[in-house]
Formats: sequence, structure tokens, C-alpha cells
Amino acid sequence: MPLTLAFACPACGDAVEGALAPGLACPACAVRTELPEAAAVAAANDAHACPVCGSADLYQQRDFNRKLGLALVAVGVLTGPFTRWISTVAFVVVDAALYLLVPTVAVCYACEAQQRGFDRKRGPKPFDIAIHDAYRFGKRYPPRRAAAVAGPRSRVLLVEAQRARA
Repeated sequence: MPLTLAFACPACGDAVEGALAPGLACPACAVRTELPEAAAVAAANDAHACPVCGSADLYQQRDFNRKLGLALVAVGVLTGPFTRWISTVAFVVVDAALYLLVPTVAVCYACEAQQRGFDRKRGPKPFDIAIHDAYRFGKRYPPRRAAAVAGPRSRVLLVEAQRARA
């Protein structure tokens, strides 16, 4: 499976998705985002760096729709009293099976870019709240702040990027 990348366009904030390449163009504004780390990440196949903002801080999670998972459990709980709770158990089992079958995604703490198709065993560690909070409260920044327009400090970084361009 080829490595793919999804991120917010640094120019307009729209979604940019595609195969990992040295640069990807935004479908909305046609601005090309250069991705210097793309070649190294593609060669290693391990999502060790964010191609968008250059951050080395990424985490790994299941690429599972949380709303779907909660909806399945909610339907199971709501129908439980009518089925002697058998439906609740069945829906929880279906939810757990779906969760275990879906692939993983690497997410950047700084810009929330998502990388798919990497080797899960050599991928980043699971989510760490301390690293997230370091980015959220401005104690740590990615190498290319102007490209990190969708992370926990997106508004602050977007304003800084606009000031830098002016």
C-alpha cells in the first residue's frame, strides 16, 4: 500500500490529500506545498517525521471513525432492554471487531497531518498528552510554523504566518 498524506493547505486551510510526493497542490487554491521530508519518509516507510511541518513528534492511532463506534454502542444500549441485552453485547463485539480490523494512521501533534500506509510496527508511539500539551500551550513548535495551520495552536500559528508574509 503506498504512503498517502492528508493535511490542511497552509494557504487556504482546505484539505489536501494524495500520495506522498515532494510537493502536493491544493485542489481549492492550487498553491503547491513543498514537502522536504517526503522522500525520507517514503524510503523508510515508518512515518518518523511530518512531511508538512517538519516535526518529529507524531503519534499512531487506529483510523476508525469515533462517531460510528459510539453510534454502534448507543444503538446496542438503546435496543438492549428489548433483547435481554443480547443486542448490546452484539453491537459492542461488532464495534471492537471493526476497531481491530481498521489500519493505523500517524498524526502530527503540530499540524495534525495524517499519514497512511506506513509499517505499523515501525511507526510512531501512541498518543502522549504531554507532547500534545507542549504544542497546545506554546512550549514547542514545528520547524516550519507557517505550514502548521491545523494543529492545536492553529489560530496562533496562522496569525504568525500571515505576519511573516506581510
